[in-house]
Amino acid sequence: MYKDSPRVRRMNPKDIIPGLVTAVVMIAASISYAALIFSGPLLEARPVGIGYALIGAGLVGAIFALASSIPFAIAGPDSKPVAVLSAMAAIIAADLGARTDPAQARATVVAALMVGALLTGIVLWAMGMLNLGRWIRFVPYPVIGGFLAASGWLLVAGSIRVMTGSSLGLDNLGRLTTGASLWHLLAGAGFSLVILLARRSLHFLGFPIVLLVGTAAAHAIFWLAGMPLAEARAAGWLIDAGSGVTLPDFRGDFAQVRWVELVHVAGEYVALIAVTAITLLLSITAVEVEARLDIDVERELKINGVANLVAALGSGMVGTLSVSRTLFNYRNGARGRPSGAVAALACLLAFAVGTKAVNFLPVPILGAMLLNMGGALLDEWLVKGWNRMPRSDYVQLLVILFVIARWDFVAGIALGIVSACVTFAINSSRIRLIKLGLSRSDYASRVDRPSSQSEELLRHGSGIQIMWLHGFVFFGSANRLLQQIKTVVAAQGHGVCRMVLLDLRQVLGIDSTAVLSLIKLRHFAEAEGIVIAVSGLSVPVERSLRVGGFLAPEHESIVRAFADLDGALEWCEDKLLAEYMSREEALRSADEWLAREIGSRDLFARLVSYLETVEYRPGESMFTQGEPSDSLYLLYSGRVSVYYAPLDGEPVRLRSMIRHTVIGEMGLYRGVPRGATVRVDQPAIAYRLTREALDQLEADEPALAHAFHKFIIRTMSARLDFANREVAGLQR
Repeated sequence: MYKDSPRVRRMNPKDIIPGLVTAVVMIAASISYAALIFSGPLLEARPVGIGYALIGAGLVGAIFALASSIPFAIAGPDSKPVAVLSAMAAIIAADLGARTDPAQARATVVAALMVGALLTGIVLWAMGMLNLGRWIRFVPYPVIGGFLAASGWLLVAGSIRVMTGSSLGLDNLGRLTTGASLWHLLAGAGFSLVILLARRSLHFLGFPIVLLVGTAAAHAIFWLAGMPLAEARAAGWLIDAGSGVTLPDFRGDFAQVRWVELVHVAGEYVALIAVTAITLLLSITAVEVEARLDIDVERELKINGVANLVAALGSGMVGTLSVSRTLFNYRNGARGRPSGAVAALACLLAFAVGTKAVNFLPVPILGAMLLNMGGALLDEWLVKGWNRMPRSDYVQLLVILFVIARWDFVAGIALGIVSACVTFAINSSRIRLIKLGLSRSDYASRVDRPSSQSEELLRHGSGIQIMWLHGFVFFGSANRLLQQIKTVVAAQGHGVCRMVLLDLRQVLGIDSTAVLSLIKLRHFAEAEGIVIAVSGLSVPVERSLRVGGFLAPEHESIVRAFADLDGALEWCEDKLLAEYMSREEALRSADEWLAREIGSRDLFARLVSYLETVEYRPGESMFTQGEPSDSLYLLYSGRVSVYYAPLDGEPVRLRSMIRHTVIGEMGLYRGVPRGATVRVDQPAIAYRLTREALDQLEADEPALAHAFHKFIIRTMSARLDFANREVAGLQR
């Protein structure tokens, strides 16, 4: 999070001057927003609307300036939420204006806008308190683009309504392209071009100068044409704010409010909240990137919520963080809170003392500002989006834009929700549910087995297919899993694959419909004579599988659940060995094993004289981590486990070892302390070869020592070879 330094907190011109310049833009923009919302049948309420916008700019801006984690933040009414407000106002005006007193329509619109600020404040504050801000980031990009492109379209259409008094449409096309309306549009287009050039200029005073010079130029034209200001105002060239900007008459106007209409536009409130939250998120992201800050989204949501609550109680407009003005502030040297405070104070002063001056503002300039804002959004999403978005996403954006433009934001939100769900389903179906797939030939359990068993498992390893699953399992991905398993089984040949092990440790959840596909997998396994082992089940996933019927006691011969992958794989190895090895082969004595490894029974008989037999009970340790490595062990029978104890943690089991294997050879040959502890799991018998006995063996019988060393080298090489296989398999 950004930290104010003592230098930044001092009042200095780099904070004040950008704040004053931004204030001019905010005041002009706020008036243009009021002109957009209060146009057509709501024109008489425009003085109240201008006050509503200026108060919102002042109060929201002041809260952000005081509390935001961005010290140079500039906040206030924003074009995207304003587009939703204008649509809401138009719906109420069209609904009530034709069948009731126009005064009721105006009063209802004012009340609806204030309720919108109140609801937006409550919801944003609650989202911040519940740490829900991160979920906004999961809204699909084309859905966000559709909302914002629609906001741009509504601003463009609204700018035409502000400049001409007529709505954009085929019915009004003739009126818009002839007479006074055409001149208004041409003037607005001209001002829009000049404003665009001013915004692209390097000098930060460019835009305010255009506003002042444009206003002066318009009045000069009126004077040269001999047109009185009253006549210019009547002709729609100057804004008509009456005797000045006012607040709503809570005793008079609110008595005429048709509160039931607010229920009819409830969907627009959802759109207002959604667009405001999305605008805040995008603004925060842009500021984070340019200013290299780490901004707390949850805190900004709470601040935005409080700001809108204060604005609603003060008869102000919905507002949020303005990315363009905040970055303008930053690029021109502002680093402290005074810049935002100055801009907010200027808006409140404009409402308090400068309201009559509003009557001198040219309407084409206000319309041009709206046209620029809307055009910028359309350029960002329709023009630039063509090159940076996949075509499917771009089409989705266009459809949402069309629905909102043709109907309203409610229909757009409904389509956006459906679109988001479909997008999630399609994108999720493209993700491979099987993160990795190996056979037992490439991946083994953490059990060191006799060489005869290891050879059998390596030879018939394709009989065990291991698959690591990840992500969320739903119907589509589960069905793909079924098809992939069928393909793998078919590729092995009929009867070769005996077991399929599914590790679900990285599975986040499973849909109930996906269980149906898994039941089909169980039916397939039963028909093919395959056993399915599942491991790493979380509590919710296991519950879903049991409730859905995939895991059930009556099907345990086909589907078995294990706590972890290693336990499941060891069970599968034992089951596979039982099919391919006789009991005599599995229980072949250690003497036969050692005689075969050394080279002959005679060599083994001579070796025994250098060995000592040791026995261990369960729980005893053969040796402990950190002890001197003074011997190695040839495990005759039983089972032991190897544990490694980190300096700051609990011991971790590395492997298990059963009969006919070598233990402790690494430390003995390298001459280093024991790297792990070996603990006995089952009663064990072992041959122990001490360092002194090995030295004596090398001195007395070099040929026998050579044969013994070759045996140890083969054992270590086999382990290394399989470790290399595992590494290669895991890197696929």
